[in-house]
Amino acid sequence: MNIGEWIFKRALTCPQRPFLKDEGRAYTNREFNARVNRTARALAALDVKKGERVAVLMVNASEFLEIFFACAKTGAVIVPINFKLTLPEIRYIIRDAAPRALIYSAQFAEKAEGLKAVATAVRHYLKQGGDKLTGDPLLSDFTARFADEEPVPAAELTLQDPLVIMYTSGTTGDPKGAVLSHENFLFGAIHSLIGYGIDHTCKSLVIAPLFHIGALAASATPVIYTGGSLVLKSFDNPSEVVQLISSEKINYMFAVPVMFDMMAKTSAWEAADFSHVNFFIAGGACMPVPLIRKYQEEKGVRFAQGYAMTETLRLTSLDLDDAIRKAGSVGKEVFHTHLRIVDDGGRDVPAGELGEIVVKGPTVFSTYWNKAPETQAAFRDGWFHTGDLGKRDREGFLYIVGRKIDMIISSGENIYSAEVERAIESVPQVAAAAAVGMPDPRRGEVVAAFVLLKEGAATTEEELIEALREKIAHFKIPKKVVFVKNLPRNSAGKILKRKLRASLVSGSTPG
Repeated sequence: MNIGEWIFKRALTCPQRPFLKDEGRAYTNREFNARVNRTARALAALDVKKGERVAVLMVNASEFLEIFFACAKTGAVIVPINFKLTLPEIRYIIRDAAPRALIYSAQFAEKAEGLKAVATAVRHYLKQGGDKLTGDPLLSDFTARFADEEPVPAAELTLQDPLVIMYTSGTTGDPKGAVLSHENFLFGAIHSLIGYGIDHTCKSLVIAPLFHIGALAASATPVIYTGGSLVLKSFDNPSEVVQLISSEKINYMFAVPVMFDMMAKTSAWEAADFSHVNFFIAGGACMPVPLIRKYQEEKGVRFAQGYAMTETLRLTSLDLDDAIRKAGSVGKEVFHTHLRIVDDGGRDVPAGELGEIVVKGPTVFSTYWNKAPETQAAFRDGWFHTGDLGKRDREGFLYIVGRKIDMIISSGENIYSAEVERAIESVPQVAAAAAVGMPDPRRGEVVAAFVLLKEGAATTEEELIEALREKIAHFKIPKKVVFVKNLPRNSAGKILKRKLRASLVSGSTPG
């Protein structure tokens, strides 16, 4: 059974059961399946065949999931795009993925226009929402032309067929498209059933953006698989989210720690009723223990946590009962995943010793799109090398210690330092730059930049940050800029980022 058939089966077995609510709209299983079928037939009319890509630049909306499942039913591949990215960053993804169609929310019309001159592979542009705006055809008008009967795939679909290309930052600084299959999402859902016991009574609030693997693979697809229902909402107003949890009697939600922190600081927090909440899931960074305790003591809400990557979906789970006792751990590996911690020679290390985390299993991606050398480097003897350093305690609980790949994770967003450094070094006054992760109590990490100016050049922190706003997404922009006379390097000329991080703690100025 491919992922698209989930929707057909739900419509067949429980047609009137609620499926989704979205900003005043509500659909039953039967109604949602009909919408998916019309979308699938619409894509076929655009000559989107099996294996061809459909890019989406969209906010959380029913149409996002309709496109996801339409692709699943027909064999097309959806390419979710982070709408926080700047136009040059989006252009790179569009050129790399070469989608046949781009579907975008109306508020991103300007970015869509900016792609048309360079995205030669894109043959069709469709707009979601913004009915009164001129420009590209409305998705709703286009799909309404088609029948809602089940589409018949032109070619056989299997669980190994690709379903999603989700872009993540790469070791070269350019994004890499992780190709995720139907099987990856199936076993991701199975792990949620085994680990958390969710079932058809589950009502999930989807507030993390659906372009993110956490929202798609934790908030949405496991609940759909079990027969539960979804409420879609963008995280624009934390107070409204708190009120929505109460009014809709939400019992399950995935978010990054900074979202939970913002919710707990709203005026709606004190009066909010969370008695119906089974548990929340935190991802993207470790939940601070004081925040866990606040939710548990003031609202009776417990947290499940874990360790996941775009390339692998969820790898570990920290159970509800261990959230405080094992604070700092990401738990133990999920049922169908094999996880090892190895030294540089690929040998398993004893409990308590540091090594690289390597994994294999049915949730691990197959390849990086158009990047065979990077794929080959990531897999050795069938094991995916995560680039993360970790250790296990004697009870088997995993702790993430650092990253071999120099990645910064801020509020669940992956930021590769090379991307930031390249943007900074494009500023005329800059000779060299180094970006590192700086601890932040709300976001886990934020970017700090150490900048060496050209001889005789001058600029300020404010001017440099302003110059970056059109070059990289706002979450990649440094929150602190330190101007230095020299950048510490080893004998091979490599910048010693360990010393730079240490200087942030000590308050000293390197170089």
